[in-house]
Amino acid sequence: MEKRPTRRFICEHQVFPNLAPDKIRNMHTAKKPGLTVLYSFSNIDEKCMYSVLESPDRLTIESFFNDLRIPCDSIMEIEYFAEGFNMRDMRAMKEAA
Repeated sequence: MEKRPTRRFICEHQVFPNLAPDKIRNMHTAKKPGLTVLYSFSNIDEKCMYSVLESPDRLTIESFFNDLRIPCDSIMEIEYFAEGFNMRDMRAMKEAA
């Protein structure tokens, strides 16, 4: 079986009232072939949560969030050049937490 290359995606989720920490932990521990949840972080001011995943395609990610009943507003493919660097929020020109 030929292994498809993985790509990275960032997903935006509006924080909904019943989003509990357990649901986020379940997202990180859930198993789906070919999919890995790398990071999740939130912006309290904008009431958004973001997650970064590795997956061969965006359909796998869509079905993953549907299975977990976590709404996802957008999925965008990203390119990465290094690990462990400081991320900056370019909209506010400040370091992202």
